[in-house]
Amino acid sequence: MNYKRIQSYSLGILLVLQMFSTLHAATIPANDPNIHYSGRIDDSTPGEVVFAYSGARVRMAFEGESIGAYIDDLHKKNSLIVFIDGQRGEKVTLEGSGGYYELAKDLSPGPHTIELVKATEGNIGNIRFKSFELREDGKSLPWPTPETRRIEFIGDSITCGYGIEAADPHQAFKAEEENFCDTYAFHAIRKLQADYLVVARSGIGMLRNYNGPADGSEDNMPAIYERSLFKSELPKWDYKRFTPDVVCINLCTNDFSTTGPNVLKFESNYTEFVQRIQSQYPNAKIVLLLGPMTNDPKIKTILERVASETNKPNNPVSFFEMSAHGKYGYGAHYHPSKKQATVNGAELTSYLRQLMAWD
Repeated sequence: MNYKRIQSYSLGILLVLQMFSTLHAATIPANDPNIHYSGRIDDSTPGEVVFAYSGARVRMAFEGESIGAYIDDLHKKNSLIVFIDGQRGEKVTLEGSGGYYELAKDLSPGPHTIELVKATEGNIGNIRFKSFELREDGKSLPWPTPETRRIEFIGDSITCGYGIEAADPHQAFKAEEENFCDTYAFHAIRKLQADYLVVARSGIGMLRNYNGPADGSEDNMPAIYERSLFKSELPKWDYKRFTPDVVCINLCTNDFSTTGPNVLKFESNYTEFVQRIQSQYPNAKIVLLLGPMTNDPKIKTILERVASETNKPNNPVSFFEMSAHGKYGYGAHYHPSKKQATVNGAELTSYLRQLMAWD
């Protein structure tokens, strides 16, 4: 038996294990107090946080020259956008369970921030976040400047960023071409420096989902709104976890798709949903959005009427119309292009600055 060869082989394994241990020596678990989440999450299982909806975010400040994370994609089609020190970086396509992802390396000495934003929607599936990984000399830090402004977005494919990376309006939907970080909502969030929460799903309506029955779909927005994760009825979301200053609702495009809704029921459903939001957030302002895919004067009249009927002094409701798309091209299935979303984001930013007195 060649003991020298065995000793050499064993030493090699030890060195590899030591190198791996050094590279990933500082584990920052999902429940670390310096890790912050935006959007609806399920943290009921120790050691992990699951999120589903578009834009759900995990972020942390840290010291270290590199950072990675352990993340499970429970449906193998999700992607994240990485932001380092506030600067947008790569889109990371997730590859199933047990994955380790190197997110940044060769960073300069000193403090940094990382944000992971879910580019894909809840209908694609859930993501399980387990930990950030730093080298042995790294450490987590308190987030430097917590936001004081809070926005909730409730919407459909326009808010999700459906097909926004596609260049051909005739192209079929691909999960890899969906990106919340290119939407009007995300543009407004970044410009206004706000924390946020998103409840959105492609094809959903206030009464009637895309091409659904005129009298309503069983899984419309009012039916699924209380869910923490889109695909699961439980756990229900605890509204005390996030209290918005303003709620932006962009729903009606799918209601009025194909043959259209029972208009009286649509208006009734919309009114009841706004009142429900008011009961949950009695001090929030609510904005009913129209556009950019369905800028119909008849729908505008309905939404203006809902806003007028539900308006309260301490819980005001207003209407705002974003400019119609077409001028700046289209994404997949004639959805808004990146340029259109940028324009609409600027419009909404200006409106919210004035409405909320956010200088």
